Amino acid sequence: MTMLHLHLSVVMSGSLESRSLTLLALGTMMALVLAAIRQLVRRARIIVMISGTSVLLVFLIVLALAYLITLRPV
Repeated sequence: MTMLHLHLSVVMSGSLESRSLTLLALGTMMALVLAAIRQLVRRARIIVMISGTSVLLVFLIVLALAYLITLRPV
């Protein structure tokens, strides 16, 4: 945990606020979901691609809404 805290303090300038960490985590999760959708479209059969992509799109929408809510000024 200390190593992660040190790494995040180097990556993010300034103080480590919970809001900044939340935005970083949500942004990372959104990037991972987009990468999963890209891989699914490339390698899956059509039925799996349609159902898997729809599930991942729901996750992406939820993550994007959480990101926007967190980004909103306090």
